[in-house]
Amino acid sequence: MKKNIISHPGDWSRWVAEIKLSLASAEGNKHIGDRIVFENNDFRIWQIHLPAGESLPFHKHENRYFWTVLTEGKAISYYNDGSIVESEYEIGDTKYFADLNEENYFIHNLENIGNTTLIFITVEFLN
Repeated sequence: MKKNIISHPGDWSRWVAEIKLSLASAEGNKHIGDRIVFENNDFRIWQIHLPAGESLPFHKHENRYFWTVLTEGKAISYYNDGSIVESEYEIGDTKYFADLNEENYFIHNLENIGNTTLIFITVEFLN
């Protein structure tokens, strides 16, 4: 995965009012994917199926999780610290977030800015 930092934490200069408003109302959104594929007491498996030009709305990550991308593509994300990151994915790219909890969380969105459908599988640990 290649990353390009468009805006660093604390730099809100590239944020338009509409995006700021979407972020402000996202704290309660814990839907980190399109649909739940499987869930038990220990983990929840989400699928993200994001066609070119579509967006996954701002959502909150407060549980440990990892994602794996099943297709190649390109996306941009806006984060609650003000940062904006553009990512280029290759099939099989995987990232694990080990230190998330109710006090240490992040909120972001995911916009597909490429020409292909992005498909992710995300596993969220509930304990």
